[in-house]
Amino acid sequence: MSRSSEQKIRLLVLYDILRKESDEDSPLSTNELIEKLSQYGIAATRQTVYDDIEMLNTFGYEIICDHGRNNRYFVGDRKFELPEVQILLHAVGAAKFLTEKKTTVLTEKIAELLGNVQANRVKELLAKNGGESENELIYYSINEITTALIEKRKLSFLYFDYGSKGERIYRKNKERYEVNPLGMVYSGEYFYLVCFHDKYGNPASYRIDKMADVQVEAEPITQKKEYEKFDLSAYKRETFGMYYGEKAEVTLSFPKELLDVAIDRFGDMPIVSNGSGYIIKPLVRVSKTFFAWLTTFEGKIRIIAPEEVVGQYKDFVLQLYNNL
Repeated sequence: MSRSSEQKIRLLVLYDILRKESDEDSPLSTNELIEKLSQYGIAATRQTVYDDIEMLNTFGYEIICDHGRNNRYFVGDRKFELPEVQILLHAVGAAKFLTEKKTTVLTEKIAELLGNVQANRVKELLAKNGGESENELIYYSINEITTALIEKRKLSFLYFDYGSKGERIYRKNKERYEVNPLGMVYSGEYFYLVCFHDKYGNPASYRIDKMADVQVEAEPITQKKEYEKFDLSAYKRETFGMYYGEKAEVTLSFPKELLDVAIDRFGDMPIVSNGSGYIIKPLVRVSKTFFAWLTTFEGKIRIIAPEEVVGQYKDFVLQLYNNL
């Protein structure tokens, strides 16, 4: 092997060692780098290490030298900071639509964005509340949905519920659904496909972890004027539990201590003070899941208008009482 080739390989291995095994809290000394290079069968001296690190810096790889600690080195140009990686790891750990196996794989991949020392510390602190799904094919499904969205083609799939023994019970006697995809949204710890059927005018949503045999069809999506500028964010904000309902502007009254709850749920909108609390008028999809959400506040959030929705909510609460 030529001297030039040996240097290129040494540079690659040296950077890989620094990327994986060093960070600001755990820099590596020159002697440690020489020892680690030797484990790969690569001979190095203090001078070659200095020269290689200088070359890495010349080509834009930020290798920082801590002169106060006998020339110890670490990678300084990581694309993700420690708090950012922690956010990603906690999001993965809490995702119920992931399988336990995939949760572990993704955790390891994300942790590689850090050095080994920081990665191991972060993983020790990670609380896994997710990994509950048993559908390993969800990643294939997401890939197919993404392809259909990019290529503007129809999508078909089987849809199922779980029985008491964990078995799949397919809807429509295992007949395939064929839909026009609009996008994917994350809501209530699950991913949903938002779409519309040719036969119906309203949007629909399906939990992706309950979809099977997802296929991109050759037929292009049906063009409908009402979906040309479909707003996924607004749809998610208006919909409770991803259950569709008729859209209506409802007037809600609530005490001051629930202001944060209202803002978190409905976003930025005009808020009117009524002395003891506030009044807002959000657009919502009126459904049983919307009414169920209201009941969790034990009457503190009241529907004032329109009368039709007030009556529907009263009927819902009465039915709940009768079912006790």
